[in-house]
Amino acid sequence: EEGVLKKLPGYRMIRETTTQLFGNKKAIFSQVALVHAFSKESLVTAFVTDQHSDGSYSVVVPTGPNPTSGFIFHLQPDLVFPIDVAVEDAMRSVIGCGSGSDRLIKAFAATKRP
Repeated sequence: EEGVLKKLPGYRMIRETTTQLFGNKKAIFSQVALVHAFSKESLVTAFVTDQHSDGSYSVVVPTGPNPTSGFIFHLQPDLVFPIDVAVEDAMRSVIGCGSGSDRLIKAFAATKRP
């Protein structure tokens, strides 16, 4: 790695991204949420990546069918609704462009919201 790979263009960026996604003890996409990213009339599938000291969240909203790209939102807690759905199930929904989202909607309906 030191002698050859580090000299390749983009290697360090790919290595750091891979470590961030898979090398941490805490998975980066550890919690699924539905969020009001644009308006309170819409729900968007998101993955919580951080919760901050002021209670706000950072989330990634992936684009389907490729969940490795998407948008980062920093939202107030009243706009983020963590749901009890496995990350793998949410990823299947993203890859399927929303197909199979019924499990997410049912989990959202079962949550107690303020």
